[in-house]
Amino acid sequence: MVDCWLPYGKTEIYVSVEMDFLLGIAEQARVEPEKSPSEIIADAITGSKLEALLGHETTVAIAVENYSSPNAVVQTLRELVKSLVELIIPRDRITIIIGNGDHARNSSPVINVIKNSSELNNIRIVEHNRGSSNIVDLGSTNRGTPVQINGTYHSATLKIAVGETRLDQYMGFSGAHNAVVPGISSLETIKGNRKLYIDGNITPGVIELNPIKEDALEAVNMAGIDFAINFVTNHMGRILAAHAGGIEETWGRAINNLSNHYEAHHEGNADIVVISAGGSPFDQSLYSASLALLNAAQAAKKNGTLILLAECGSGLGADAYNQLSQVSEASEFKRRYMYGAEALREIKNVLKNHRVILVSALPGYLVESLGIEPARTANEAYARAVQTRRGRRTVVIPNGLTTLLV
Repeated sequence: MVDCWLPYGKTEIYVSVEMDFLLGIAEQARVEPEKSPSEIIADAITGSKLEALLGHETTVAIAVENYSSPNAVVQTLRELVKSLVELIIPRDRITIIIGNGDHARNSSPVINVIKNSSELNNIRIVEHNRGSSNIVDLGSTNRGTPVQINGTYHSATLKIAVGETRLDQYMGFSGAHNAVVPGISSLETIKGNRKLYIDGNITPGVIELNPIKEDALEAVNMAGIDFAINFVTNHMGRILAAHAGGIEETWGRAINNLSNHYEAHHEGNADIVVISAGGSPFDQSLYSASLALLNAAQAAKKNGTLILLAECGSGLGADAYNQLSQVSEASEFKRRYMYGAEALREIKNVLKNHRVILVSALPGYLVESLGIEPARTANEAYARAVQTRRGRRTVVIPNGLTTLLV
């Protein structure tokens, strides 16, 4: 037996697979940084035009993307705050806003790591979630999405966004702009943007003709980002590259740095696929984790069994998972759209051709109402899958939301 360890919440759990049946573990390439994180970030800031954006009365708001690697975020913020202070911006004029717009409450590991950093002492920290009341309305995008963002960010004279560039199920690739939309946006903004998924041809790793990306960037431009830092990390969350400056320019350069590091090769046609959403914060809720099933389905044969590992400590995460659980038609999801309907529709599509078992902390009745089988441990789920299948060829995917299967 081979014990395969996969991320689950803030820890790891394992599943034991017989060696003869293990087709492979679909992991990303292992790349190591050539410099220390502080050197990489400092070089990026030094090469930017940050000083030209500052004045005597400047107030700074830094929006931070919630899904970014926590240590990489803190290393970036340390160098950024250090540079701002050296450029004579008092620490009491700097505010860090944690963009947690996808969730009803803040439970990201990024928050605690920032608060525990001694170098960020005396910096005001604001925790934003999708129910925050401090919101400013800036109008609507051309696609009709209302643009409503955090009022503290809007009132700052220098608006900065910091985020990790990686594979993203909605935008194609994430970036610092995710810190603003959906990060520090209202629920109405997120709903308007995510609704575009239903009619769009959205593919992870593709940004051309992506309506969610185009709509989000329009909203971000309305919100205003004066300066951005986009960074890239390796499989361990260590910073490989960083770019500072304009939002779209730095994002494009960061995507180039990613190269094909987010790809993982697999044989496909598996009888069983064991996939983790990637641990916290990707598996805070079923809504945030569920699109990992699209990757799992690609690696499985028709009628194969998919085992999703996602802690879901915040619950289902979206109203649609309760209120639209019996809906199956795409037209009905669109007509009755509510937050999360786009992801629930994808789950329903996967369930048409695959058996799905979920290992989570969710009560069984919530899972079963969606047509998914609940299990308490990965090995329980795997044993159940093996018992009911003639074939046992198995693929394991540790980071289901940030890996592109090839």
